[in-house]
Amino acid sequence: MRHLISLAAALAIAGPAAAQTRPAPTSPVPQMYETGGKTYATLEECQRAKKRAKTRATIAGAVIAGAGAAALGGNLGETALVAGAGALAGREIAKATSKNKQC
Repeated sequence: MRHLISLAAALAIAGPAAAQTRPAPTSPVPQMYETGGKTYATLEECQRAKKRAKTRATIAGAVIAGAGAAALGGNLGETALVAGAGALAGREIAKATSKNKQC
């Protein structure tokens, strides 16, 4: 009985002291997302950047193909058709290059 009381007293004394000596829990490392060589703090920012890149590629494909068709002497219908094909090609290229990114 005497040992139980001394054991309980030792645990009561060591309990708060042990709690004070424990290191404070560290905050987890924030998740970073990457696309196009840039890092973003949130998934939403990363996805918006990816979507902007796809949109820019689509527009660039249309402009480049349309300008090329116009420079080579195509009429308005042919130029519009080639610009549409260039937009599709630009969008597909953007999709293919962004699949291997993290976000």
